Amino acid sequence: MKRIFTLIALISMALFGVAQTVNLAYFPFTGNTAAPNTPTSYLATAGTQTGTAGIYLDGTHGSSAWAQATELTSNNGSTINAMDGVGSDKDLAMINQSANGKAFAFHFSSTGYQNIVVTMAARRTATGFNAGAWEYSTDGTTFTAMPNANTMPSAASTYELVTLDLSSIAALNDQANVYLRCTLTGATSDNGSYRIDNVQVNALPSGPDVYAPYITNVTATNATTVVLTFNEALDATTAQTAANYVLNDGTISAASLNSNVVTLTVTPAMTEGLEHTLIVSNVTDVAGNAMTPDTLTFTYGVDQQYVCATIAELRSKLDFTDNSGNVADNTTYKLTGEVVVTAVAAYNNQKVIQDATGAILIFDPNGTLGTLSVGDKISGIYGTLTNYYGFLEFKPTSAYENFISVFEDVTPMVITLDQLNDPSFMIEHQAELIQLNGVTLNEAGTTCAVLTPYGITQNGTTSNAFFAYFQDAEYIGNPLPSYPMNLVGFNFATSKIGSTYLDFRYYIIPRNNGDFVEQNGVSEYNNAISIYPNPVENQLNLTFDAFNATMLQIFDITGKMIMSQAVEGQVMSVNVDQLTTGTYFVRLTDGHDAAITKFVKR
Repeated sequence: MKRIFTLIALISMALFGVAQTVNLAYFPFTGNTAAPNTPTSYLATAGTQTGTAGIYLDGTHGSSAWAQATELTSNNGSTINAMDGVGSDKDLAMINQSANGKAFAFHFSSTGYQNIVVTMAARRTATGFNAGAWEYSTDGTTFTAMPNANTMPSAASTYELVTLDLSSIAALNDQANVYLRCTLTGATSDNGSYRIDNVQVNALPSGPDVYAPYITNVTATNATTVVLTFNEALDATTAQTAANYVLNDGTISAASLNSNVVTLTVTPAMTEGLEHTLIVSNVTDVAGNAMTPDTLTFTYGVDQQYVCATIAELRSKLDFTDNSGNVADNTTYKLTGEVVVTAVAAYNNQKVIQDATGAILIFDPNGTLGTLSVGDKISGIYGTLTNYYGFLEFKPTSAYENFISVFEDVTPMVITLDQLNDPSFMIEHQAELIQLNGVTLNEAGTTCAVLTPYGITQNGTTSNAFFAYFQDAEYIGNPLPSYPMNLVGFNFATSKIGSTYLDFRYYIIPRNNGDFVEQNGVSEYNNAISIYPNPVENQLNLTFDAFNATMLQIFDITGKMIMSQAVEGQVMSVNVDQLTTGTYFVRLTDGHDAAITKFVKR
């Protein structure tokens, strides 16, 4: 979500939270050496602990031992966060996917100081480390996780100021030794990097707390909730007084406190995309110091220019005609229209969604969108766009807002193999569900390997057009069928498969065994559910061999779930005596695919 602080808020932070700070250590990396001779440790060149405070990548002070020649290097530095406004000439870059899981560490003393804050310039590449887990220790052995700490830039390929605010961790105040450790993950290439520069460690002198609290962050988590983070623990009475928070276009009806975090309830609901102003005053810390009033400006959700009603509109927001690289747009968009899930894979929680205007692949490695199955219809998805080597991806940033129904069907677009080989035609239908009729697989009987293209023949035309992309699909590891078929799948395009570069082309991606349909209309793996009797009065009997279903669900005609139960085997009976007279849907799912049929209760 978009977060904006007004100038007033920033000034108050400077007056009451920064002006009294002391610089303990400064690391500008001036004159740093590029690979293969990049140092694995650095001592502070400025600050009260010049020559003693350090940054370590050599296996000491809680760090990992980084390979000097292949996992560390140095590039041109940044002016961001530089002391005296003079940027250093070099930075420190941690590189190479071989270093996933390795940690770098800071070591310094906080004796005589409290409320530690670490700031730095940081930069990452699109294929570099994209996550860093921070921990702290006072003995160098036992580390405590800081789950909310984040020093990753929001965008790739540009330096940003990032902050590690430790002021609310009292255990780090006035300590002979402080160790901070960051473990990096997410690099996908040898030259992917996470770079830091102009690292400053600042703190306040120890002694009685005479400094007023200030707000470090404001976030609207939804239309009725605003979360404020302060730099230190607060007095519960003043922090939980709703009158101390004034919203320009609403009312703060309640305020709750958890240490230094205040959660505000807003009524009525805020309007998405509009700027809101919040004035905070009279809040004190536990020592009784009162804050100076802050005026905070923030936006809930996304700006209206980033709201898209259809997938076609969403797809128009990023140019993906260049298939030579992996380019991310870190703007958060909202897709408001109703979309249907047409494909699901467990690997990276990938899904394909489609509406009447187009389709797009969901790349969701963190499972942000939640569990969905083929046929689910939802709306209200927030996310960012990425051009992954010519294939457009949508990465969710929060869970979807509305679940609409569970048995929506999307009819594949019937195309020819010639059309599949025509980029100008297929780019208009990227990620859509497609069908090739009357085809055979050239490698019939061959054991299907993941991330491998296979040949298809239709009416004398042959090309490598079937790609085994879904790594958990049932046909992976099994012989490819030999019968003439109508092949169903979604339209996929790439110029990169794993670490192998191919000529950019389009493929059909079967989702599972049910997509290999014999021309007589029968699949080698029948997706149908047989039920009897129908209509039914008491006991509904089911047989099925669609896939290894794990859950049976029954829905009424409006889409409301009436019952659900685990599935064992491929024959079962369900007591429906308690259902009222009417039409119902039976749905079998394994969490990815779904088979649905209808019955009538008498």
